[in-house]
Order: sequence, then structure tokens, then C-alpha cells
Amino acid sequence: MRASVAVLFIVFGVLEWVSTGDGADLILQNLNHQCLRCLCHVATGCDLTMGCVKGYCGPYKISKIYWKDADEVTLPDDDKERAGAYEDCAISYNCAQKLVVNYMSKYGRDCNGDGVTNCEDYMMINFNGGVQCQTPMNRSEIAIQWVTKFKMCNPLSHIWI
Repeated sequence: MRASVAVLFIVFGVLEWVSTGDGADLILQNLNHQCLRCLCHVATGCDLTMGCVKGYCGPYKISKIYWKDADEVTLPDDDKERAGAYEDCAISYNCAQKLVVNYMSKYGRDCNGDGVTNCEDYMMINFNGGVQCQTPMNRSEIAIQWVTKFKMCNPLSHIWI
């Protein structure tokens, strides 16, 4: 069983200390509660009743590949080998949030080239995937919708369309 992720906000939420429970502490710049809520809003309007649709589950629309990349976080006392473990975690807001934190700790970087890793970059990572996060957000109608939703919850965003 994986230990749960503990979160502590430091300096007005600019840095977030994340303990993975295995002795490896992480600093995730600008990934705070407001950013996590915004990422949820962009994905589904933060619909906490969202089940699984076309391979994406829960309020963050997490795919099984994303879950695997995020170290297969599960609900407490669950087993990642159990059929349904991915789905059950992804539809649970708290568990899904742990998945996002793990994924961002693995892939978080400056995707838009502005010299800062912030919520704009995390949104691009969620949409484009961690490896190809630098892909412009104007390539499809769905990408443009994500940017529009992101600007609604993060009005100071400088992300381009």
C-alpha cells in the first residue's frame, strides 16, 4: 500500500511541500490549492459526480496512462492491482488530486517559455501530456476551450491561444 501524500502550503501558496511518504520530499513551484481547483474546473467544471467516459475518469478527467505515470495512486487500503483501483481513485476528488500532484512532480516544468513554472504550465501539462507540454494551445477547438476555461478561473493568466 502506498503512503498518502501530505501537503503543506508555504509562502502564500507559491511553493508546496509534498511528502510522498517514502522519504522523498518534493517542492512544486506554484502548484497550490487554487491551481489544483482551476485544473479541475478546466477538465470537467470540477464535476464531482463525473464517472468514467471514453477512458477518462473523475473531476480531473484522468486516463489510465496518466494514473500509471502518476505512480498508480490508490484510495487508502486499496491495491493498485485490483480491477477498478484506477477508476475508484480517479473519481475520488482527494485521490485524483494526489494523482495530479504526483504527475506534476514528475513532469512539471516551464512549458510556455516564460521562465516560470506555474499553473499555466500545469494546465498545458494536463492537456498536452507531460512529455509534449510545449505544444501550443491553439491547435484544436478543445484546446482553445481549455484555455478559455483556464482564464475564467485564473484571470491573470498570460497563456496564449
